[in-house]
Amino acid sequence: DGAPDRLEKLQKFALNFAETAFRRPLSEEQKKIIIEAQFKAAKTPETAVKRVVLFTLKSPQFLYPNLRDSEKPDDYDIAARLALTLWDSLPDRKLTQAAAAGKLRTPEQVRAEAQRMIQDSRTKAKLHGFFHHWLELERAEGTSKDPKVFPDFTPELLADLRESLWQFIDEVVWSEKSDYRQLLQADYILMNERLGKFYGHPVSGDEFQRVGFDPKQRAGVVTHPYMLASLAYTKQSSPIHRGVFLTRNIVGMSLKPPMKAVIFEDSHFNPKLTMREKITELTRSSSCMTCHRLINPLGFSLENFDAVGRWRTKDNNKPVNPVTEFATDDGKTIRLSGPRDIVNYVAANPSGHRAFIRHLFHHLVKQQPAAYGAHRLDELQRSFAANQCHIQKLILEIALVAALDTP
Repeated sequence: DGAPDRLEKLQKFALNFAETAFRRPLSEEQKKIIIEAQFKAAKTPETAVKRVVLFTLKSPQFLYPNLRDSEKPDDYDIAARLALTLWDSLPDRKLTQAAAAGKLRTPEQVRAEAQRMIQDSRTKAKLHGFFHHWLELERAEGTSKDPKVFPDFTPELLADLRESLWQFIDEVVWSEKSDYRQLLQADYILMNERLGKFYGHPVSGDEFQRVGFDPKQRAGVVTHPYMLASLAYTKQSSPIHRGVFLTRNIVGMSLKPPMKAVIFEDSHFNPKLTMREKITELTRSSSCMTCHRLINPLGFSLENFDAVGRWRTKDNNKPVNPVTEFATDDGKTIRLSGPRDIVNYVAANPSGHRAFIRHLFHHLVKQQPAAYGAHRLDELQRSFAANQCHIQKLILEIALVAALDTP
């Protein structure tokens, strides 16, 4: 208060605020309407600043990033699109400076900026949001088990499982190889002493470290105990929950909503039946099998895992039978004898790649790939395969599409 240049500084703040929100310099007309008119009409400079802030945050230029009517995006459009795609935020100083200098006009210039931005913590935070959605981890956060059946499955253990999964995902995604297939095919789990004790693989210390498993028993995120526990009932496994998740999110096949929802009631079945036998009986009708012909084989192939993701060979004192036949979307039938067969099929199959690309594209851009052309998903898939399923390079290619093309 009382500074001789106070008014000038407040006006400068207001201008910077509006230009940051609009992601570009204001035109002379905008300056008059948004800045000058408010300071002229307000009784105090402080009131003028409040009006500028409200005017800016309610303006279509702030709320709708693609509002500009232009066939070809300019440097500031590209900067805004990059920031939204990779950060869910506004351009930083370096990106704004590049736009002002006209250094976002070629694909090479845009690629260089995107590569810098991908290494920013904001991109990593947005990727966490993607995996939270893709792996349906909101369900996992509320996981609980019957304390009489699993007395050692404590909230602390669940927190360790969550941390184990996130460390594994970050380790794969942000490694030099950044191989999507490793997310599915890794034969290890990161464990600390508490997890090692619970899952029968002794580990010393609180630090998470790699614990190797028989490749037939563990396969990346598909068999991570945090995932398996979330896709199960409080006492028993759930082939239906696991099968639906695998069908839609991992294998990449669509399912229609059930015509009639049927609740699984364990008390309605013969207590001597295994979970596989119960689900087979529950879904045997032709109307159910329209979708369960896909769901059940995938779910049954994970029946070697109990409700907390521990390996087992018996269910209800009977040998577990994980062997099934799965009809692929190209009309073939493949034999599944466990999780390794599932992930090997998906890792080598274009439909699995397309599912991952489609999910990631939608999360980053908030649009389906088809909005940018019917050919777009095919192009991204070919690039993904040529780059050895490199996740960071896929993020880069998606960012370039969002920045340079107009839906």
